[in-house]
Amino acid sequence: MRKLLIIVGSILAFLILAIILIPILFKDRILREVQTEVNKSVNANVNFDPDDFSLSLLKDFPNLTVGLKNLSVTGKEMFEGDTLFATKDFSLEVDIVAIIKSEPLRIKGIILDQPTINILVLEDGSANYDIVVPSDETDTTTTEESDMQIGIDHWEIKNGNISYYDQSADMAMSIIGLNHTGKGDFSQTVFDMVTKTTADDFSFAYDEDVYVAHKTLEINMILGMDLDAMKFKFNETSVRMNEFKLNFDGFFAMPEEDIDMDVKFFVEDTQFKSVLSLVPGMYADGFESLETKGEFDFKGFAKGTYGEDKLPAFSINLSVNDAYVKSPDVPLPVQNISLDLLAKSETGDLKDGLLEIKNFGLTIDKDRFTANAVVNNFDAPSWDLNAQGALNLDVISRIEPTTDYSIGGIVKADITSKGNYADVEQENYQNLNTSGTLELNNFFYSTTDLPDFKISQANLNFNPQFVEMSQMEGNFGKSDFKVTGQLSNYIAYAIKENAKLEGQMSLTSQLLDVNEMMGSSEEETTTEEDTTSMELVLVPENIDFTFNADVQQIVYDNFVLKNAKGKIRVNNQILTMDPLRFDMLEGSINMAGNYNTQDEDNPIFDFNLGIVDVSIPETFKNVVTVQKFVPVAEKMTGKFSTDFAIQGIMTQEMMPDLPTLSGSGIVKIKEAAVVDSKIIKGVTSLSKLDNTNTINLKDITLKAEIKDGKLGVEPFDIDMGKYKATIDGTTAFDGNIAYNLKLNVPTGSVGQAANQALSGLLGTDVKAVGSSVNLNFNVTGTYDDPNIKLGKTTTEGGQSVAGSAKTAVKEKITEETDKLKEEAEAKIEAAKDSAKNELERRKKLAEEEARKKAEEEKAKLKEKAKNKVKDIFGGGR
Repeated sequence: MRKLLIIVGSILAFLILAIILIPILFKDRILREVQTEVNKSVNANVNFDPDDFSLSLLKDFPNLTVGLKNLSVTGKEMFEGDTLFATKDFSLEVDIVAIIKSEPLRIKGIILDQPTINILVLEDGSANYDIVVPSDETDTTTTEESDMQIGIDHWEIKNGNISYYDQSADMAMSIIGLNHTGKGDFSQTVFDMVTKTTADDFSFAYDEDVYVAHKTLEINMILGMDLDAMKFKFNETSVRMNEFKLNFDGFFAMPEEDIDMDVKFFVEDTQFKSVLSLVPGMYADGFESLETKGEFDFKGFAKGTYGEDKLPAFSINLSVNDAYVKSPDVPLPVQNISLDLLAKSETGDLKDGLLEIKNFGLTIDKDRFTANAVVNNFDAPSWDLNAQGALNLDVISRIEPTTDYSIGGIVKADITSKGNYADVEQENYQNLNTSGTLELNNFFYSTTDLPDFKISQANLNFNPQFVEMSQMEGNFGKSDFKVTGQLSNYIAYAIKENAKLEGQMSLTSQLLDVNEMMGSSEEETTTEEDTTSMELVLVPENIDFTFNADVQQIVYDNFVLKNAKGKIRVNNQILTMDPLRFDMLEGSINMAGNYNTQDEDNPIFDFNLGIVDVSIPETFKNVVTVQKFVPVAEKMTGKFSTDFAIQGIMTQEMMPDLPTLSGSGIVKIKEAAVVDSKIIKGVTSLSKLDNTNTINLKDITLKAEIKDGKLGVEPFDIDMGKYKATIDGTTAFDGNIAYNLKLNVPTGSVGQAANQALSGLLGTDVKAVGSSVNLNFNVTGTYDDPNIKLGKTTTEGGQSVAGSAKTAVKEKITEETDKLKEEAEAKIEAAKDSAKNELERRKKLAEEEARKKAEEEKAKLKEKAKNKVKDIFGGGR
């Protein structure tokens, strides 16, 4: 006995030692083989810490449990950084015998604790789960036979979350709180796979329609597997959503690409309350307190082949008989609920499709609402339908309210319609026998995302050509509206893909608060920064509405538009104003043009603006484009007018994308002023001129153009105090400026300080260059931090000051030379005159002396002659 105990004890000790040592001895090998298999097989980033890798024989003896905590798989290339898979704990159960014999590892079980799986398929079909390396990319140095075999016979998921979004198929699914167990020996070709699945929250959407929203889910399935034939048989399978349980029987097979099937589905619990649990909002707190009566039946089948261009024959049948539902919180029940619905195609061809709704009806108080419809040929449908009676939405919504939305009001209908798709395509609307009336009273719809929508009164009259809205009054939050007009092509719009709903309507309103309609709160729109909270407004497609609008006040972003009148058209995702006139910013604006969202990523706008007497300070305060391109407006008073055309791209925050802007126009300023400008202060500081800190703008007309991210203005004249100035240049959207400012300064009227400053700038005495000088200042930098330098300075005639100084010196020398010459010539002339006069005097003196001598000689000769005569005749006579 003692020997037996020793032997047993030795065996136990050996087993215990093996349990302890085997994980230690084989840990490195298993980790190495796992890493090798992952590296050669997966084109993704597999992230884990080797310290989180563990081995144990105790969890599932005699199998070895391989554990890995905090494992994640993230994508590469276009899915870089996206998490495909992550889990708190990932466990594999491995055959210990294969390890001891150094045979390929055989995985027998997988356990995932709190996994997160995110599956994404792009429009082009690229999928983030497509991470398996193709065989021709596998490392050729590895052996062809894998070192790891997967023969799973059981698996488990604990508290997992799965999201699936396929853009190419426009399909989405979400599963929260997933718990799943399964077993089946996949090393065999024929076996039963047994699974059990529960989820706390299951949602499914297709083609933008939500078919299942936030339902609890339970699936129990025993599926007969024949992997050789790829045939799978439902042995015991049921799906429960909320209280609704659906059973399946039959099989489906995938021998090739197509799927062969013969599947039946049916319910066993026929209590009306179970189908009621599928109604959105019903299955919530208080569902158990609902009082219900009545029964229903739901069954159907799908038999045939499903492929790319083929469908199996199918039938879906739902009937409700004399049902009743009442909530403790609602005094009136909904009773006499009935419905017979059949949808089928005996061949699987949509042309053989039939949808029949008979005996739909319900009664609330004394009001009964009934409807019947028959639709043949799902490919090109023909229909015959009618609806009569009153529907109290208040009672229906209050039976079991939902936190997602609330709805109420009275709907009264008396409508019949009969026609076919061929007449719709050929626009033979006169053949579509549609007539009747629809009336809404105190209708409202409320949701957490948008303001309350209310229609106090609406009357619609139907005929084959159009729906006439003789009256529609209501509110959208604080906004009110009154609409009258017609809607045409409504039948085609209802049943024909891409058909347009057309309308001609008149809209009047006291207030349209666009901020509230877009979901922006008042707090979000009271400051400059709030514009970032706006979202892009998309113009609807497949509608063509023309509104003649008369709105007293429109609130959008920081703007308040008053007395808005004009024509607005919405067509083909383009909003056109043709034109719209309104008062804003203390003036008036005419806006004509369009806003186009056909490219949702790059919506464009193209407007012609006629602006009259708009406040410059208010415009700067509210218009970002002016803040960026005309920063000087912050320091301006007065008003301006303009005819300006502007185009560009709108951002996703509903703001102009400044680098894309282009436009041009004429800006007129009747009377304004610029005060306390850093640029003007810089000019004053540089020139030492007085009375330049205020710019007066009176009767100014300037040409402006936006191009390549810059606003440019052609030269225009202004008054800087008592001086005349001419300005031209550009402002870029990033704040950089490049302007020329030519200032005309009379040289004789400046003070001593300015005289000295100007003389220093010119390098010569300012008085030496003429009566006035043009100072050309180059202004760069930014408006708040300008860089001001004196450029080429000219005289009044346009000559540079440097040349003018040289000319002045030359002219001075010439003037002096000419003066000296003139003086010399004058002296010469004077000397000539003096000599001439002296000669004349001397000549006269000589002539006088000669005359006197002649007279004296004559007198002597006369006396001599007299004496001679006396001598001859004697003196006695």
